[in-house]
Amino acid sequence: MICLRPAKRPFRFADGGFLSRVQHWGRCQVLPFLLPLTGFAALPQQRADLSLPTPESPPSLELSSGGARTAEALAHYSSALQFEKAGKQREALDHYLAVLEVDPANPQIAMHAAELAYSFKGRPEAIALLEKAVKASPNQPEPYLNLARFCATYAPDDPFENDRAKQTLDTALKNFPKNAEVSAFAALTHLTRGARDEAIQVLDAAARQTVTQSSYWLTLGRAAQQVWPLAQVEMREEHLSRVNPFFEKVLRFASANQGDTVRLEVARYYLLTNQLELARDLCEKIAAQSGNLQARKLLYRLYDGFEEKDKALKVLEKIVEDAPQDVEQQRLLVGQYESREEFAKAVPHLEAAIQIGGGEAEDYQALGILMLRAQLFERLIQLSQRSIRLFPDFAVFHYQAAIAYRQLERWDDSVKSFHEAATLAENSQSELVDHQFYFQYGITLERAKRHDEAARIFEKSITLTPKDDLESASNTMNYLGYMWLELDRHLDKAGELIRKANELQPNNPAYVDSLGWWHFKKGNYPEAIQELERAISLLPQPQSEDAEIIEHMAQVYVKMNNPVKAREYYLRARNLQPADAKLQKRIEDGLKSLGTEP
Repeated sequence: MICLRPAKRPFRFADGGFLSRVQHWGRCQVLPFLLPLTGFAALPQQRADLSLPTPESPPSLELSSGGARTAEALAHYSSALQFEKAGKQREALDHYLAVLEVDPANPQIAMHAAELAYSFKGRPEAIALLEKAVKASPNQPEPYLNLARFCATYAPDDPFENDRAKQTLDTALKNFPKNAEVSAFAALTHLTRGARDEAIQVLDAAARQTVTQSSYWLTLGRAAQQVWPLAQVEMREEHLSRVNPFFEKVLRFASANQGDTVRLEVARYYLLTNQLELARDLCEKIAAQSGNLQARKLLYRLYDGFEEKDKALKVLEKIVEDAPQDVEQQRLLVGQYESREEFAKAVPHLEAAIQIGGGEAEDYQALGILMLRAQLFERLIQLSQRSIRLFPDFAVFHYQAAIAYRQLERWDDSVKSFHEAATLAENSQSELVDHQFYFQYGITLERAKRHDEAARIFEKSITLTPKDDLESASNTMNYLGYMWLELDRHLDKAGELIRKANELQPNNPAYVDSLGWWHFKKGNYPEAIQELERAISLLPQPQSEDAEIIEHMAQVYVKMNNPVKAREYYLRARNLQPADAKLQKRIEDGLKSLGTEP
């Protein structure tokens, strides 16, 4: 046989089109469910697709040697392609028939021509073409399968011909007992006809063959998943006992040069049929023997699924080290570090993923959040500046910059960024500038000592707080009220805010402390003592951050001329070892004023 293939450049026709060679129009289209798979699924019992596909491209042409006849066939073949491309199917058929006069054994063209012939000449003419191909190539399985498929797809007018497909398949099984494609096709054809017992008989017979090629068992294993569907829970164990032996033989007969590829096919089958222990063990073997990257990727997923988090992380870190350009693995590693709150480790991998694969605004936002959690404030500022240039309409990057500047106590820069975020978002992204945004904005203004502006922003936050979010509302009210207390300004307004916070969330030690401190500022010392004692009682085990409440009590006792009680509370506050330097100094100064050494 001479295969007429394109040279280094394709054939060019007068109209400027190109002759596109089709690499398959036979076995793979006749048996689409036997195509190599990238994975396996536990399929429910279903009928195999035996319909004749519409070709995406024309069939390939192989001709017997023979000078002028070969050239003539090639001319007919080229004409057929042009007519078919132009939608002139009948004219194309005439030229395909002319090609078959030269080489009737060509199964691809015979099948294609039979499909066309069925439309224009009728079923008998189509069957005759396929029968001629069988007679011309009795030692090849493809013509038999083409004929069986055609007969099964197009029902005959004569009911006595209904068994033609079965008869053809029986002949093919007899002639090619060790051909996996024939056995798989026959089994699935029987399954489609509702003859499941016959399908089982075909696969059982194929399983008894002494074949040592892994591809043979892999093809049968794919068919077996449909004959014994693993999605039927009540039959799962029985069906596994029928299907798994095919894949076990795949592993047994996998040759050295195809070992990883074939074994990975089996590992995916185990994974997707929920045989996770088998999948894990096999992937561990592959990874240990060859370091196969795909096996390690599967192994990571399996370790993660088994909650073996340390093993999963170790495998993933090595994958990223060996394949740093793999964006998906970089992102998976980011997720692993985030789940462990190792944000600084996650940052460079998200940066790499963005650099390699590009990034949208959401990716830059996520990177900014990681940097914020990792306390990489200088780097976050640099990132925000870049993000603002790339996505000038996104207010969130000004917001992230504002938080970073605030953490570095660059108050004016932080306020400026908050203002830019608010101005931009209020026009187009109002969902960003919610009550929480304005609360953070207010804190920044307060720490920048721009208290009147801070008060206006806090009030805006209170106005925007949803009615059912009592915690946020009371927190903002208490914060604003306490700010006025510390400044000795607007004390009546501060009292209103603090009392309202206590109404919304009673028995909150911080809010009760604010109420006691308001009484102190107003000179109501007995009431201050009462509220501060209640605040302390609400602290079952005072911590370092609670020292200020106890220090407040000491100050009240100083005002009440009770140095013994004042000293007692100053010492209790000092023993909590507060982190706030200003609070520490107040405690030490208070003790000194009472004549007590630090």
